[in-house]
Amino acid sequence: MTTFLEYSLGKRTASTQFVGSGFAKILALPAYHWVMLSALLIMLVHITTLPVWLFVVVTASILLQKPTIKAAIDGHGKGRLKKTQQIIKAIMFFVGAGGIYLYFGKLLGVDVAVSFLVLCFGTKFWELYQKRDAYVCLNLGLFVLGSAFLMSQGLKVVLLALPALMAVMMTFIALSDENNNTGQGRLRALLMVALPAVPLLLVLFMFFPRLPPLWSLPMAGKTATTGVSDSMSPGDFSNLSQSTELAFRVEFDGQPPSRQEMYWRGLVFSDFDGVTWTQSELAQGFWSSSDINNPPEWIKSVQIGDFTPYKVILEPTEQNWLFALEYPTLRPKRGIGLTSEFVLRSYFPVSTQLHYESAYYQQSRTDLNLDELQRHINLRLPNQGNSQSRAFAEQLFAQSNQDPVRYIESVKAYISTQGFSYTLSPPVLQNHRIDEFLFGTKAGFCEHYASSFAFLMRAVGIPARVVVGYQGGELGRDGQSWEVRQMDAHAWTEVWLAGEGWVRIDPTAFVSSERIDEGMGAVAQTGGASMFGEGIAGQWSYQQFKLLQTLRRYSDQINYYWQRDVVGYDQDKQQNALFKWFNIKNLAQQFFMMSGLVLVLVGLFLVIMYQKRKKRHHVLDLPLISLSKRFAKHDPSLARGMSEPYLAWLDRINHAINQPDEIDKIKSTYRRWRYGNENITKQVSDEFQALVKKLPSKT
Repeated sequence: MTTFLEYSLGKRTASTQFVGSGFAKILALPAYHWVMLSALLIMLVHITTLPVWLFVVVTASILLQKPTIKAAIDGHGKGRLKKTQQIIKAIMFFVGAGGIYLYFGKLLGVDVAVSFLVLCFGTKFWELYQKRDAYVCLNLGLFVLGSAFLMSQGLKVVLLALPALMAVMMTFIALSDENNNTGQGRLRALLMVALPAVPLLLVLFMFFPRLPPLWSLPMAGKTATTGVSDSMSPGDFSNLSQSTELAFRVEFDGQPPSRQEMYWRGLVFSDFDGVTWTQSELAQGFWSSSDINNPPEWIKSVQIGDFTPYKVILEPTEQNWLFALEYPTLRPKRGIGLTSEFVLRSYFPVSTQLHYESAYYQQSRTDLNLDELQRHINLRLPNQGNSQSRAFAEQLFAQSNQDPVRYIESVKAYISTQGFSYTLSPPVLQNHRIDEFLFGTKAGFCEHYASSFAFLMRAVGIPARVVVGYQGGELGRDGQSWEVRQMDAHAWTEVWLAGEGWVRIDPTAFVSSERIDEGMGAVAQTGGASMFGEGIAGQWSYQQFKLLQTLRRYSDQINYYWQRDVVGYDQDKQQNALFKWFNIKNLAQQFFMMSGLVLVLVGLFLVIMYQKRKKRHHVLDLPLISLSKRFAKHDPSLARGMSEPYLAWLDRINHAINQPDEIDKIKSTYRRWRYGNENITKQVSDEFQALVKKLPSKT
C-alpha cells in the first residue's frame, strides 16, 4: 500500500515520518497534506465572492478529509469509509446545487457558474483516495483559482492567488517526490519551474493583443454595494456616511474643479409619496452610445461653457447607474447611455471595475423651456400629509411676493437661523416626516434637507427634484487623482427657474458649509465622536472610522496603480506604448515581435538548462579526457570508461604503451594538485598538459 493511499484511507495518521521545524517542516509535508493545504488556499481567494454558506460547506469538506477524521469515520462505519463518503458526496452535491439556484434565483450568470464550479471542487474531495484523484482535484483547483479573476481583478485577489498557485505547483512536486521525508530539493524545484515563467509573462503582457471581449455575462449579485440607493427617505445614508470604502476614482486631464463644484450626479428622484423619493416612470429620453453621432433634440438645447475632460474608475456596484459631474454628455464607450435627466447609465450592472470618460462643463444650463410633462412630474405631491409644511410654504411664498428667487432666500434664512443642525445620527421620523423635521427635530443630514427643501418648492408651484450621488472627494496620495468614498454619498436639489433652467441648490450647505467646502472626512474629524452618536457606541464608531480611513487610503492608492497600469493596460495603452518604445505600427509587427521574444526566451532557457546539466571537469581532467579520445581512435579498448578512475586508467594504459616513467610523473603531478590543498596555477596546468601530450597514442 502506497503512502498516499494510507493517508487517504486513514490507515496512517501520525506525522512523525517527516522531520524539520518551521518552514522546513512545511516543505516536508506528505503529498496528501499538500493537496489539502493547496485546496484551502484556493478557497481563501474566494472568501469575499462566494455565498458564505457555500464557502463554509466546501472548506469544511476539505478539512474533513484529514486522515484522523477519515480513520474515525472508518472506525464507526466498520470499514465502510468509501460508501459513507459517497453518500455524503451525493447529498452535498444535490443540496448544494439547489442552494445555489435558490440563492441567486437563476441558472445563468458568472456568480452562478463560479459557485457551481467551487461546489464540484468541494464534492470531489469526498473521493480523494488515489494519486489520480489528487491530480484531478489539483487541475480542477486551477480552474477554480482562475475563476476568481472573473469576479474581481483587484490586487487583493492577485496577492491571495499567488500563494495558492505556488502551493498547487508544490503539491505536484510533492506527488512526484512522495518518499522525500525531509522536503530537501522541493523549494529548488519550485523555483526552477516558476522563475523562468516571469520573463515570459512580461513579454505576453506587453505584446499579446488586448482584444475586447466577444461577449459579457451578467453577474447575479444579490445586493448592491454602492452607497446610493434607487430610493431615498430620511435614514438611508446614516450608516453609509461613515463608510470609508472607495466608490470611484477620478483622473482629470486638466485643472479639476473646486471641491465645492464636485457634485457627482447618479440618480434623479421626481416621485414623492410623503415618505420616499423614487425615480419617475414618466421620465423620457435616452441617448445610446451606439447612436453617438446622432444626438437627440434635448441634448442640442443644452448651453455649455468651457469643459475639462476626466476619466472615472468605478468600483463594482451591481447597479447600472454611473456617476459624473453635471452636466455630462455622452462619450464613445460601448454599453453606456445618457438619460434626458443627464445621468449616465450602463446597459448592464457594473459587476467589475468600469473605466469610462466624461467632461465637466462649467456654467451649463439645461431645459430652459420646461414642457408640460416635465412640469407635471416635478410638481406632484401627495394630496394629504405634512399640512404644517404646506401652510408654512404658502405663507412664506406670499411674504416673498411670489418671487421664486426671494422665496428660496427666505427658506434658506429659516433653515440657517432656526437652530437646524447637521448630524450623522438623526432622530427617527414617523409618518409626517417633513413636518417633524422642519418644526420638530431640526437635526439631520443631506437627505433630510434635500427632501424638505424640494417639498417646500413644490408646495408653492416651483418645479423641484432631488438628485443623489456623491459630493466632493479627497486628493489621492499621488497628488493627481481624486478619491470619492461611500461616506461622500450625498443628496441635493434642483429647482427650475424661468430663464435659467434647472439650478442646483444644496440646502445642506445652509447649516454645514464645511460639508461642501472641506468634504465629509473633514466634517467627521472636526465633529469627532459626537457626529457618530452618543456614549461608547459613538466613540467606537469614530475610532473605527479614523483607523479604516487611514488604512483604506493606503490600500486604495496601491490598488489604483494596479488598476491603472496593469488591469487598465488596454488596447489603446498597448498600442501607444509599443509605438513609443518599439516603433511597432501594426498587428503583424506586434505578433512577430512577440513570437521572436518568446523564442529568444525559450532558447535562452534551454541554453541555461544545458549549461547547468553539462558536466564540469577539473582543469587537470581535461588533458586526460583528450588523451582518452586519442587512444579511442586507434584502439577503443584503451579508452577510459565512464566510471573508471583516472589513476586506475593510467595504470591500465601503461601496460599497453609501456611508458612507466612518464605515467608515474603524470600520476604524481595529478595526485598532488588534484587532491591537494594547493591552488593550481596556469603554469602547473600548462606543464601537466605538456606531459600528457608527450605520451604516444599507439601501442
